[in-house]
Amino acid sequence: MPKRKKSTVAILFALALSLVAIACQRLETGRFAAPRAPLPFKVLDPVPLDYGELVAATPYAEDAHWTVLWFQKADKTISAVYVNVSQGKVRLRAEIPRK
Repeated sequence: MPKRKKSTVAILFALALSLVAIACQRLETGRFAAPRAPLPFKVLDPVPLDYGELVAATPYAEDAHWTVLWFQKADKTISAVYVNVSQGKVRLRAEIPRK
């Protein structure tokens, strides 16, 4: 590389480095917000034990307040229970028997 190109590249690099250094700001310590108290738990309607063992929980795509809990009974029947975490509602939506 010719000497003139090397010096031009070095000047551009130094300029870029100084611009980055000017853009940086020092973080102030001791001014962070105090941690918030945890939100109180809502008591939801109970899910009956006869739905079986909980095997999965999935979000409901159309509404973020709802979650689907998937249960499996001893006879392998699958139950889908919808839970609205903001309102505390629990609804059985489907029971799928297995052979």
